[in-house]
Amino acid sequence: MTSRNMELEYSSKYVKAPRERVIFYRCAILYLFNLYVMPQYFGISIPMFDLTIVRISIISLLVFIIFDFDRLHGFVNLIRTEKMSVILIPYIIVIFYTMVLRADLNALFNPFIEILEMYLLIYVIKDSLGVDRTVKLIIAFIYLLIILGFVETFMKVTPFAYLETIKGIYTGRYIRGGHYRVMSNCVHSLGYGLLLMTAMPFAGYDVEKKEFNIFRRPLLLVGIIVNIFNTGSRSSLGVMFVELALMLFLSDFKYLKNNLLITTISVIVFFAVTFVAQSTPLGKYILLQLTSLVDSVFDTQYSVKYGADYQQLIQSKAYRELLKSIYKVDWLNPILGIGRKRAFTSLVDGRVVESIDDFYVAEYVRYAYPGMYSYLLYLAYMGIRMLKDIFMTRSAIVRAAFIGAVAYCYHLTIADSLQTLKYLYILFAIYVCCEKTTYIPPEKGKYHKNRKFILW
Repeated sequence: MTSRNMELEYSSKYVKAPRERVIFYRCAILYLFNLYVMPQYFGISIPMFDLTIVRISIISLLVFIIFDFDRLHGFVNLIRTEKMSVILIPYIIVIFYTMVLRADLNALFNPFIEILEMYLLIYVIKDSLGVDRTVKLIIAFIYLLIILGFVETFMKVTPFAYLETIKGIYTGRYIRGGHYRVMSNCVHSLGYGLLLMTAMPFAGYDVEKKEFNIFRRPLLLVGIIVNIFNTGSRSSLGVMFVELALMLFLSDFKYLKNNLLITTISVIVFFAVTFVAQSTPLGKYILLQLTSLVDSVFDTQYSVKYGADYQQLIQSKAYRELLKSIYKVDWLNPILGIGRKRAFTSLVDGRVVESIDDFYVAEYVRYAYPGMYSYLLYLAYMGIRMLKDIFMTRSAIVRAAFIGAVAYCYHLTIADSLQTLKYLYILFAIYVCCEKTTYIPPEKGKYHKNRKFILW
């Protein structure tokens, strides 16, 4: 090697590379911020293609990757070697032929972009951010959204509405029973509820100690719970209680006694304060949300006392039952869905259905059985893989990601994704990147047979 070549190599490795890595690192942080915080309606509106702020970030990262051979090789190798890529192939095939046969670009483009977002996040976590820094940033973003959620409650309009530069996405204010429903950076209050399902486990994860404890960040946990109440969504509220139970059960075992005590005291205080304040607007609102949830599950009428429209509750329950009939309609091809560009307004059992508040039913309409089952296969694979690693590694971050993913996917049985799948994919990206060291139990003594088995 000549001295000139050695000089060029030295310059490339020790002068240009560090500067380039700093720029890429900052772009990675900006990408994560845009992905998690910024609304879909902020960006540049151009014909045939809305250049949202997230898509601008994607393009920026892809420029860094494509024009650097090492980065391009690393990114392609990541996609090629990651196990879930094989599981995603059937779904990719379905959305591709749906695009072709239905002449619907969005049938491929929308889900493909969401999957690309996930792989890009996996790459920047492994290459630049690291899992711990990523989690810390996400926790900071959640704090920001929670604070803005409280601001929105008083403003009666989301602060993100002032960022609307792309028309036709922001849906405006939502009111139910005279109460404003918080929506934050999402396009609907249900979407914000879905976001919070993925956010709640981060309130329990200790980045430094690598432990999981439901009450690790009590203020953040309370803030998330209050924001879920303020979405006015019965489904989000119901799933929240399921998720809290999972967080309590999957916390590190050494915190169990304290957590049970704190939980018991918190429940008693909550209901005592609510009972005392039941004649106040705040007390009535809390009781309205809780009794509406009870009525939805048990067909009771307790919420009427607090101002609920019981007829609306009946219609909502009937609508849920009606959605199941979509699988039996003869006008929908069970092999080839209708794609995404066609609005769904059709007769089902003699009644008009204009929207589908069930992601899995919606996937059936969009991509028929092949699309629905191939995507369910992917979700099941990720869930089983995470559950297996929980038992193999006892990892706290895997538990956190698993709880958020399960709660989110369960919520999708009562709501469409509403452009929030990226939050599920963020959990998957963190799970893929986190360290998974096989747990080795302490050496057993001669009296080990009398010891109790402890899961965590």
